[in-house]
Amino acid sequence: MELLSEDQRYRIEQEEFVSNHGGNSPMEIIFLMLPNLFTISLTHLVVLKYSRKVSHNIQTSIEFILNVVPCVLCCTILSEYTKIVSIVLVIASVLIFRSIHQLPKEIRLEKSTKRIPFLTHFRALTNIITAICILAVDFRVFPRKFAKTELYGYSLMDTGVGLFVMANALVAPEARDSLDAPRGNMMRRLSENARVCLKGSAPLLILGFGRFLAVEYSGYQKHVSEYGVHWNFFITLAFVKIFTSTISNAISSKFAGLTGLWIIIMHEYALSTNGLKEWVLGNTPRVDFVSANREGLVSVPGYVGLYLMGIAVGRVIHMTYNSSRRHALFTKYKSHGFEFTCNKFLLVLVTKLFFMSCICWAVTLICESRFGVSRRLTNAGYCFWIVALSATVINGLLLVDIQVDIVMQIVSGRKKGRSENRRVTFEDNDEGEGVRITPEIFEAVNYNGLTFFLLANLMTGIVNMSMRTLYVEDFNALLVIIFYIVAVVLVSVILHRYKLQVKL
Repeated sequence: MELLSEDQRYRIEQEEFVSNHGGNSPMEIIFLMLPNLFTISLTHLVVLKYSRKVSHNIQTSIEFILNVVPCVLCCTILSEYTKIVSIVLVIASVLIFRSIHQLPKEIRLEKSTKRIPFLTHFRALTNIITAICILAVDFRVFPRKFAKTELYGYSLMDTGVGLFVMANALVAPEARDSLDAPRGNMMRRLSENARVCLKGSAPLLILGFGRFLAVEYSGYQKHVSEYGVHWNFFITLAFVKIFTSTISNAISSKFAGLTGLWIIIMHEYALSTNGLKEWVLGNTPRVDFVSANREGLVSVPGYVGLYLMGIAVGRVIHMTYNSSRRHALFTKYKSHGFEFTCNKFLLVLVTKLFFMSCICWAVTLICESRFGVSRRLTNAGYCFWIVALSATVINGLLLVDIQVDIVMQIVSGRKKGRSENRRVTFEDNDEGEGVRITPEIFEAVNYNGLTFFLLANLMTGIVNMSMRTLYVEDFNALLVIIFYIVAVVLVSVILHRYKLQVKL
């Protein structure tokens, strides 16, 4: 019997440590994400209160401490206390709000961007939580229930690639309806689209191949049942980009939702027939490229369908939000002696997202009872779960944005002791004062989203190769994770400030 070296034994121990987990409940994942909504509100109030007294760099540090550090803590040592954390954040926000007497005259609040704030928050949080998890999972301080599930179930890390696909779909040109309608000869359009797709997906394929080589030749641990032997996240993104671009070129984005739904249904049908599901999840030998990478290959149609569903959700958001900008229909409310206004179209969007999430949650539960929810298969249950979770979180972030706007109206109206308050909106920029709704850290992460994720992967590898993470005590592990995310975010902020966008 061949004796294993100490390094080989440790690698096997690492692979076993991240394998064969059953996950937790979808409700627990929502409660885990809930504090992130309240930290955004708290950050806004703290920066508003102390904006005259601190420098721009200090404000950015406050954003990190209030937005990112709680996220790290909730994913590790405070994972069992997320409800208490949420309550504490709400109480802190109320206390700071009550301490703000007026908005000073001399303050010059920053202009807002043309981006939709709550979508920026959603995309940034997706990136940040994913970056935290890919390193934290290698430490014992990270609860095993948050690690990726082996067969079926829900877990925090299972949301990573799904939310990443969804986040990109929400801001795609098709979702914003900014693409020209398909015109001209079909074959010519498909040929031109193929050229553009290959050019756009080539960097992702190169990154995927590079990651495979790096893992293979460095002896880094590999969770084969995640994507397969040679497959990885970047290759999945590349193929999703190729297929969705081709489909979008052939049909109008108006039908993206129906097309995505049809693909998901057909994908589920294929999984349920001829033993495909059993082949993917079973212990069949990996004797060739197809069998070696069956998880990655079989999951692609599911992610394509999910992306198209994301475009449909994005269209609803962009159309309703743009209507709120154009028509500016406001409803006046009065509460506790204060008057404030709220855009009717934003309230309509809240309602739309609420019903959308309810429908998707119901379908998810039906799919769970019939087929199960599986990230490895990217089946119908998984796709509808990701859409439901996305709609729920986005709706929460939208409510936070509305609350921020109301707070600005009340605070700016206190100065003269009036009940009629000056309205401050997300789009104030040329006349009057606006308020920075989006933290700089979130803008920076989104500015170089894929670069942020690539850097997080590289630093995760460096940390794992420089220490034996399984044997690190919880406190030290927490420090490593925080310093790691500080470094990744700092690079993103520097690139953003110097307007250096790395095209991948």
